[in-house]
Amino acid sequence: MGSKMYFVYKILSESKQPISGEVILRYLECCGYSMNIKTVYRLIDRLNEFYFLYTGKNLIKMIRGVGYIIENEFFNDGQLQLLMDSVNSNTNLDKNSAKELTDKLSLLSNVRQLERLNVEESNNESNYNSLLSLTTIIKAINNHKNIAFKYISYDVIDNKLLEVYHKNGNQNNETYIVSPYKLILNGNNYYLIGYFNKRKDSLSVYRVDRMRFVINHNSEYEDIRDQFDMEKEFDKNVNMYLSNEKIDLKIIFDKKVLKEVINQFGKDIFVCKRFDGRLEGLIKNVALSDGLVGWLMMLQTNIEVVLPLSLKEIVKKRLRLMLRMYGQKFE
Repeated sequence: MGSKMYFVYKILSESKQPISGEVILRYLECCGYSMNIKTVYRLIDRLNEFYFLYTGKNLIKMIRGVGYIIENEFFNDGQLQLLMDSVNSNTNLDKNSAKELTDKLSLLSNVRQLERLNVEESNNESNYNSLLSLTTIIKAINNHKNIAFKYISYDVIDNKLLEVYHKNGNQNNETYIVSPYKLILNGNNYYLIGYFNKRKDSLSVYRVDRMRFVINHNSEYEDIRDQFDMEKEFDKNVNMYLSNEKIDLKIIFDKKVLKEVINQFGKDIFVCKRFDGRLEGLIKNVALSDGLVGWLMMLQTNIEVVLPLSLKEIVKKRLRLMLRMYGQKFE
């Protein structure tokens, strides 16, 4: 019964138009199944019963005098578009891994829905499989097992950008053996927190997309996570460029960059119009960081720091350095 139900679902999901029970029966006969029309109707009822228990909705609708058609998709169009775009735009997924994931999502859809979507395939030619690394790490964390891997950086060799291995391993120069504790997603990157025995008094943090040849390792698992606040350790290692200093930021900016300001700080800001047509904004409790300074400079003359004066001086100093750097070229 299970394989027959699958083929009924497959026939309906690949049909752009309603399809009658008699036509479904003929398709099933072509697949090697011999049955009568009542069995086809029972299979459709079984599919609807299963789907209703799973989602609270019927999957297949009967249009009197016309036939059967899939009525409810598992994901609505917006959900499936977002999921597929998120997969294909993920820079940590190679093209083959992205296709494998979107193909699995497509199994929960049908040809009519897929034709409504606008999906651009990934063109990431990387030969690194981050999903395999993630799977190995997740299982190792769950089973309290060590992992071994090589950790990469980058260098320019013979005018080519190449991956090079760090040489601070604890098995040999290039191989790291780590007791993994936790995965954290920050931005678009996964980070692994774990214990590396060359740093006995601290936890170590590794970017998963820079880990290569991740495998299980039979060495003794060291569990010292209770000695540390892992969130603080993560912030200390990953957000080192952030200052502990928080500021109340007052800015004047052009209306055309309002969207960029909201993207940076969110909608929980105070904004008012000025007499000259520009906007004035006040954002509370902002982390003073290189990232903030870089963002302000990126918007060039479209934005001006009013307060605090300390940040204004930082921006001025950065501008003077840039002028000195490019000064001779402008003379």
